[in-house]
Amino acid sequence: MTTSRVPGLISVLVDDLRQQFVLVLLFLLVIVSALAVIYVSHAHRQLTIERDDLLSARDQLDIEWRHLQIEETALTEHSRVERIAEQRLDMVRPEGEQEVLVPWQ
Repeated sequence: MTTSRVPGLISVLVDDLRQQFVLVLLFLLVIVSALAVIYVSHAHRQLTIERDDLLSARDQLDIEWRHLQIEETALTEHSRVERIAEQRLDMVRPEGEQEVLVPWQ
């Protein structure tokens, strides 16, 4: 009687992996490449969202800046300043004989 020993499952798997090393390596590289594409796509989307948010914030600041310039122009208008000086401070424009010139030196 001869007994033949059947190789174990683990040893068969290891032998197959050794024989198909290139295919296993290529499979792993494809998986890593797919994960890298997913990561880069996600990062790109996040950066695009952040850029859009920053552009919106820039536009809001630009609008606010324009409103402040308009407000500054309105507040420094000569007729408004003159009207406030007359109403609140009781100031009047001096007549010609009331003006005093101060010498420079």
